[in-house]
Amino acid sequence: MSQYQELYNAHEKRIDDTELLQKAYKSALYHNKWKETKVDISKLKGYKGLKSLPFISADDLRITWENNTVEDIILTETVGFWYTTSGSMGNKKWIPWTFNDYKIAGIGLAKTLLKFVSAKARVLSIVLPPPFISGIAPFKLLQNTGDLGYPIEVLAFTPEYVQDGFGLLMKRKPTVILGTPSLALRMAEEVAENTPKILKRQAEIQKSIKLRIASIATKIKKIYPKNIFKDMTHGFFGGESLDPFRKAIEDKWGLEAFDLFAFTEGFSGGYECQEHNGMHFPSENAIMEIIPEKELEKEANDPEYVPEAVLFSEAEKGMTGEMVITDFKEALPMIRYRVRDSIKIVSSDECSCGEDGPKVKIIGRTDSIINLGIIRLSAIIFDQLLRKEFNSGKVNLWEVLVTRENFRPKIILSVEPEFVKNEEDFKKDLYDSLYSFDLFQRGLDNDLFILDEIKLVNKLKLEIYGQGKSRTVRYHPDFYKEVKI
Repeated sequence: MSQYQELYNAHEKRIDDTELLQKAYKSALYHNKWKETKVDISKLKGYKGLKSLPFISADDLRITWENNTVEDIILTETVGFWYTTSGSMGNKKWIPWTFNDYKIAGIGLAKTLLKFVSAKARVLSIVLPPPFISGIAPFKLLQNTGDLGYPIEVLAFTPEYVQDGFGLLMKRKPTVILGTPSLALRMAEEVAENTPKILKRQAEIQKSIKLRIASIATKIKKIYPKNIFKDMTHGFFGGESLDPFRKAIEDKWGLEAFDLFAFTEGFSGGYECQEHNGMHFPSENAIMEIIPEKELEKEANDPEYVPEAVLFSEAEKGMTGEMVITDFKEALPMIRYRVRDSIKIVSSDECSCGEDGPKVKIIGRTDSIINLGIIRLSAIIFDQLLRKEFNSGKVNLWEVLVTRENFRPKIILSVEPEFVKNEEDFKKDLYDSLYSFDLFQRGLDNDLFILDEIKLVNKLKLEIYGQGKSRTVRYHPDFYKEVKI
C-alpha cells in the first residue's frame, strides 16, 4: 500500500474521530442544504458518509454570507484572520481561519519551499496586500521556516511598491521569487525600463563615472532581472497557469520556474517538482476528489443530475474532470467544495522526486468565469452589466473572446444589438457600464489586461452546449500559447 493510500485511510478515520461532518452541519453554509437530503447526519461515517453529501460552490459561500450572521456561519468562538477572494461575482467572500488553520497552511508552504532551496535563500515575494491571502504569505513563510529551524529571509512587496523598493533589491539581491507569472513578467519589463534611470540617479548622487557609463550602456542593451539578480535560482508561481509564461520567465529571470496551487477558501496546496509534469497534492490536511468528465457531461445535459466523484487515491492516469476538496479547517471547513478547476491526472504512481500520490495538471475552468490571469470576472456579472437599460441601444447577444497581447490577456467584446440609436454612444455606454464594476476597473487601470475593442455585429453565432445553453466566453488558441517577450 502506498503512503498516499495510507494517508487517505487515515483521513477516513479522521472524519469520524473529529466528527467533521457533524460539526460542519452546525454551519449555515451546510445546514439547510444537507437537511434537504433527508440524510441522518449524526450517523454519517467515513467516505461513504462524505459522498452522500451534496457539493458546495462559490455561489453557496456568497449566498450564505449575504443571508446569515457570522456567528451562524463559523464553527469557532474566535477567528485568527479573515481572508477575502477577488470578488469576481461583485460581492467578496470572506473566509475565516483560526490560528491553527493559519499555522497548518504555513507549514505546508514552508516544507514545500525547503525541498528546493536552503535557509540562506532570499525570497522576493510579490503579493497583494491583506486581506488577500497572498498578503500574509511572506509572514507565514518567515514564521514557519523559522519553526522548522530554517528561517528564510523574505523581501515582500506589492506590485505598486516594487519600483520604490528597487534600491533595496539591488543591494540585497534575492535568490528566489514567489508570485504570479504575469506580475513576474511585468516586473521584468519594469526592470528593463527603470534600470537606466536608477543607475543615472545613483551616478549623480555618488558622482560615479562607472555608474554613469553603466547607465548609458543599459539604454543601448536592455537589462533584465537575470542581469542584475545573478544568484536567482528558483521561481514559484501561482494564481494563474504558469505554462504560457514559463519559458519567458526563465529566460528573463535566469531561474527554474515551478507551478504552485493554492486557493483562498481552504487547505490543499499543490506544487510542481523537478519533472515539471503536473503538480503533487500532498493532501496532509485535505481530501481530494475528481468529478470525471463523463459525469460533468451528464450534469450539463440534466441540471437535476448529481454527478459522482472519485477519490484522488483511486483516480486512474489520464482521467480528466473537476477538482473537489474537503478539508479539516477549524473555523469553517470546506466540505466537497467544487473549486471549478478542470484537471487531468497525468500520473498515478510514484514520482522520481519521491512523492507517490497522483500528479495533476490544471487544464482549464468548468464555470462561467472570464479568466484574465490574476483577474477573473464572472460572465454572470458581465451579462448583468451589458443588459442594463441604455437609451443608446439594447443588447440581444454578446460574446467575449479572450486572447493575449504579449503576456497580457486581451478581450474582444462582440455584441449583437436588439436595437441601436447611435453606435458610438452605445459602445461608450457598454464600456462605462463594465468600467463601473470595481474588479474590471482595477484590472484595466493597473494594466493587468487589455480591452481591445467593442464590436457591434449583425449576427452573433454562439457555441451551444448542454441543454441548449449558449457559451458566451471563448478562448483563442493564442491564449494558451507560449508567451514571448
